[in-house]
Amino acid sequence: MRAKGICIAVMMLAMSALTGCGGQSTVKIVEEERTYPEPDEVASSLEDAGFTVEKSESIAEAGVEATRVKAVKDDEYLDVCYNVASSDDMDKIVEYYTGNYKKYNLVSDDEVVYCYSSESVVESAGLD
Repeated sequence: MRAKGICIAVMMLAMSALTGCGGQSTVKIVEEERTYPEPDEVASSLEDAGFTVEKSESIAEAGVEATRVKAVKDDEYLDVCYNVASSDDMDKIVEYYTGNYKKYNLVSDDEVVYCYSSESVVESAGLD
């Protein structure tokens, strides 16, 4: 629960900073318990939809170990991290996302965080 509260604070700060700059970003905190498709399933679904997919065991740019699936097709993207170990790691990932994606939507719960360009990408990944 503590991790969720810290993530909420970080995301709200990021969102308020961006809305002041005319950004069109959104942040969604998942309150209900949910299950997510496995990383390999997400990667496969996105490859089938024509995305270029990279899988790794870290988000090196943020210095965090987590199972990562990053997919890109034209201007559309999804960057998802599974098994995020701590609230500090979650904060680092959120900071990376807000600093590296001009327009984004963020979803976070206790162990999963993802950033995406549009609802159609989320649907293609099976995360809806």
